[in-house]
Amino acid sequence: MATRISDITRLTQAGVDMVFNRAAKMPRRKYYAQIVTEVQQKRRIGSYNTVGNIGPATEKPEADTLTYDRIQHYLETNITSRTVGKAVEASLESLEYDLENVVNQTFGTPLMRVMQNFKEKEIADLYNDAFATTGADGVYLIDDDHPLQNSTSVNSNLASGALTPDNLITAKNMFNSIYDQAGQFFDTEPTHLLIHPNKQYTALQILESSLLAFELSNTKNVTNDVMPIRIITNKYLDYNSSTNVSPWFLLDKMLPDAGAILQTKRSLWLKTWWENNNAVYRAMALEMYGSGIVSPGYGIVGSPGS
Repeated sequence: MATRISDITRLTQAGVDMVFNRAAKMPRRKYYAQIVTEVQQKRRIGSYNTVGNIGPATEKPEADTLTYDRIQHYLETNITSRTVGKAVEASLESLEYDLENVVNQTFGTPLMRVMQNFKEKEIADLYNDAFATTGADGVYLIDDDHPLQNSTSVNSNLASGALTPDNLITAKNMFNSIYDQAGQFFDTEPTHLLIHPNKQYTALQILESSLLAFELSNTKNVTNDVMPIRIITNKYLDYNSSTNVSPWFLLDKMLPDAGAILQTKRSLWLKTWWENNNAVYRAMALEMYGSGIVSPGYGIVGSPGS
């Protein structure tokens, strides 16, 4: 018996739903998940205050009062969620002749891949562009002069140079000179090193060699004995293949209110419909989210490389 148009429309809808949901559940590597804090936000705009945004504690004299302090909207970072999407379509004829293959190639894994690639690039660019993107404190997100609200001190999270043992140690020690908004020492230290995969061999030599890497000496390598760190690789970080230059970053992933934020309003979903009197089947993969770096000067120390 010949297949009717109504059969194609019904089978297409069922097939697309199955293929999309199956592709969405398939395990896939998510680079971005390792370098952001993910939060759910019902509002379109999420507001994030800088960490350490109250004054220091003081001694209370007997029968006297303390000064009352409160969080102020100083260095507030606003992240706006917006809609990211990809539209695809398939003609009735293509579905009639090769329903399974057309559905798989149009509405399945390839659609999921382009949606994830967009998000991966966006999150990696938070780091790539941090040396030239102005944060809530009026200076670049990675810079050497982050102002503090109640202190004349400044925070610096700008390292320099290529990834070498000396430069890595210098960048680690920068965490020892991070202050809260009142100019008091802030409890933070690096937990991870974020690099492009092509820098992984260099990083492992620096961190895991018995002797100090790249030197003709018998000096014991203690680079990772102090403030030990783990390596995170992300292929979406900038990398210049002709010069081998790539930025690198130290992260304190124990600070949930600092660093890169992925703010999700609604996770990935698929909207489908028939157009032109059931001659074309269309779909839009949609997702609503925003991203940004909050609490500038905290949680990240970075070098543009050289």
